[in-house]
Amino acid sequence: MKESSPKRNMTGLLGMIILVGMGEHMAERFLPLYLQQLAQASTAVMAIGLLAGMDDLLSALYSFPGGYLSDRLGTKRALLFFNALSMIGYLCVIFIRSWWAVLLGAAFFISWSAISLPATMDLLAKIVPKNRRTMGVSMLSLVRRVPKMLGPVVGGGCIALWGVETGVRAAFIMALALALAASVLQQKMITDDSGDAKEAEPNPLKLWREMPVRMPSS
Repeated sequence: MKESSPKRNMTGLLGMIILVGMGEHMAERFLPLYLQQLAQASTAVMAIGLLAGMDDLLSALYSFPGGYLSDRLGTKRALLFFNALSMIGYLCVIFIRSWWAVLLGAAFFISWSAISLPATMDLLAKIVPKNRRTMGVSMLSLVRRVPKMLGPVVGGGCIALWGVETGVRAAFIMALALALAASVLQQKMITDDSGDAKEAEPNPLKLWREMPVRMPSS
């Protein structure tokens, strides 16, 4: 591995987090308003409740398949796959003007941070020296806050310019473009580690039996 490779990997990782996070937060945050525009009052309330429930549930569940796919495919291919899932979700919202399409699309993009977390942490552990991993995790957490701050401002600007319905869809179009740019960036900057994927357990259900019953004592 070249000496500059860790820097390239870190640049690709942080750039991907900023780009995908910007799209995620400037579009996703305004989905309740968008649902109110698409559905009748009673249906909109139900859809907004389902959206909130999906967010919490999928954020908890997606980490397991995210970690498994990262082991099976390698971090680079897994991150590309997760970005592709997000883009499929964005396309559902952009091209299908219906509340159920929002919920369908949300299942693909609403928990990108959760499903990609195992891959990002695995990549971070590979490119940061062991004695600096705490600082690396701190830097990663700090960078994740940047799109959380800026994304809603951009999304709110789209709504202010074009109204709720058109503005939210415009935000999703920009989110799609940012996710595509992030995919290109990560493919150019992040080292391919798919050669290690053969060591992963082929049956994910066996992993449950390997987990310790008790928490390790200090």
